Amino acid sequence: MIKVSRMAASALLAFGALCLPAYSATAQTLTASADDERCRAEDELLPNPDDAGSFFHCSHGVAYLKACPSILHFNPVLKVCDWPEKAGNPAADQDAGPDPS
Repeated sequence: MIKVSRMAASALLAFGALCLPAYSATAQTLTASADDERCRAEDELLPNPDDAGSFFHCSHGVAYLKACPSILHFNPVLKVCDWPEKAGNPAADQDAGPDPS
């Protein structure tokens, strides 16, 4: 039996939660024809241009809208839900609004 400290176990659980797929999905077609072309690959994950906290999961030519858990944003490079500061999602810039300075 392998013994793991509580701190290490907590870190592993937190990391594992980031790697889990999103928990909700609705069938929704992508709006632009260019996006429809991209959804031909099976299990392709595409960023939602309107919302940094969600993404499209393609299955059999149908795009399913899925939400990232909690405050996480979809990372279009790694294809996972990630911390907002690491996700680099262009839709997050739209959500932030104008710079107050």
